[in-house]
Amino acid sequence: MLLLTATVIPAQAQRRAIRYLPNYENEPYHFGFLLAYNQMMYTIKTIEGYENIAQPADSWPNGPYSIPTTACLYVYNIETRQTPGFTVGIIGSKRLGRYFDLRFIPSLSFAERKMRYDINIKGVDGSDNLMTITKSIGTTFVEFPLHIKYRSKRYNNIGMYIIGGVNPKLDLASQKDNKETDIDGNEFINNLVTKRFDCAAELGAGLDIYNQWFKMGIEIKMSYGFLNIMKNPAFIYTAPIDQLRNKLFQFSIIVE
Repeated sequence: MLLLTATVIPAQAQRRAIRYLPNYENEPYHFGFLLAYNQMMYTIKTIEGYENIAQPADSWPNGPYSIPTTACLYVYNIETRQTPGFTVGIIGSKRLGRYFDLRFIPSLSFAERKMRYDINIKGVDGSDNLMTITKSIGTTFVEFPLHIKYRSKRYNNIGMYIIGGVNPKLDLASQKDNKETDIDGNEFINNLVTKRFDCAAELGAGLDIYNQWFKMGIEIKMSYGFLNIMKNPAFIYTAPIDQLRNKLFQFSIIVE
């Protein structure tokens, strides 16, 4: 008897569960907004044997050692470091089929990336002077992600989904504050300069939670840039780099 009761009660409770927004998936269009935490970084492909390639002293015009006493420079290590950023965006969704949606999400993403360089300044007298330089690269992306969303069959007020698509983007801060002036009034570049335009492939997964008034989504995604965004290959901060690509991790809260 107890076993029968334990079986029947959960089954009745499941049948009595309130199904919010029952016709939501049948509507042709949905709109909403997105708030997200992101971590931007670079994928670096260095030139083979870059640590053994001597760079001319004048490739680093703001160095702490005068050019007449510097024979050459060696970059013997490069690392990329990410810091927290955030993204805001608006969502337009078009129903394509029973389980498919097309999503367009114009967004603004803000973050800062850091590049660490370990440098050996070789003096004309043969001396070695080792130092570490960290360059901060501010990033403000205007993004236009276009995703295909595949939804699972909804279970009460919960649904799972995966997304995939492309994201053309424009970095408004890619060349900001990269120039300085020396004591003679000559301008020189003093940072890692990247190209403004990029396009990325994106893949992610999420959870849809339905309530009485709206649907909330929790989503994670990875973004991998297609294009080599490196500029100024003769510059000390880019000479050891063969290819430089954007990479991003994002955790989003979505309301539709």
